[in-house]
Amino acid sequence: MAFLDKYPQTRGHLQLIPKKHYQWVYQIPQIGKFFEVAQKIIHVIIPVLGADHVTLAAFGHEVHHAHLWIVPQYGSVVKVEEQFSSHQADDDQELAKLLKKYLMQNANSKNQNSNKK
Repeated sequence: MAFLDKYPQTRGHLQLIPKKHYQWVYQIPQIGKFFEVAQKIIHVIIPVLGADHVTLAAFGHEVHHAHLWIVPQYGSVVKVEEQFSSHQADDDQELAKLLKKYLMQNANSKNQNSNKK
């Protein structure tokens, strides 16, 4: 499950979590599948948000549930810190709708392509 971070480091900063509880990312039994989901999200975030690249982080000190930060980066300044920043909720709902739309389109086009094989 992915959702926008409550205290975003950058525009589009997401949290990816498994639905089942694990305290640490390395405890997820099929960690490869977890990172495959992260990769799908990243392949949408970069072109849709115009990010230069994405930084991944798994700190886990504040929240005791396995989670992966997916933090879009814009320009040469990389921002990933495990501290809370002030939250700007100006366009979070619109951003969430936009990302969901493109993730669903991406998933649907991949399903159609695999059905043709």
